[in-house]
Amino acid sequence: MRKKRSGFEKYLDNTIKEDPRFAQDLLDAISQEPVATQLRVLRHFRGLSQVMLGKKAKLLQPELARLESIRSNPRLSTLEHLADQLDAKLELVPKELLSFLAMQRLRVSGEKYFTRVVYGK
Repeated sequence: MRKKRSGFEKYLDNTIKEDPRFAQDLLDAISQEPVATQLRVLRHFRGLSQVMLGKKAKLLQPELARLESIRSNPRLSTLEHLADQLDAKLELVPKELLSFLAMQRLRVSGEKYFTRVVYGK
């Protein structure tokens, strides 16, 4: 069960779908943030509360709150487990390639959207 989306989250979803440049800028900005912030953003993007993700990941809410704190220093295995629960993956990417990768992901998602709209697939 997903948590109820806020008005801002709905606005953000629509803006990302309508404006590829905004989506790229957002991905670039998020990728520059600490892992704890990226984790929190991805959890929100998936529509999960800390309690909901905690149940999926078999962690207590206070532990997730601690992991999402800027001062946290989680183990790699914990990050990998949370990424798996959020249908994501951890990867090391040179900073100079972040914009390029964001554009590639947008291109692929745009092609999928176009195919779905034109061919109904």
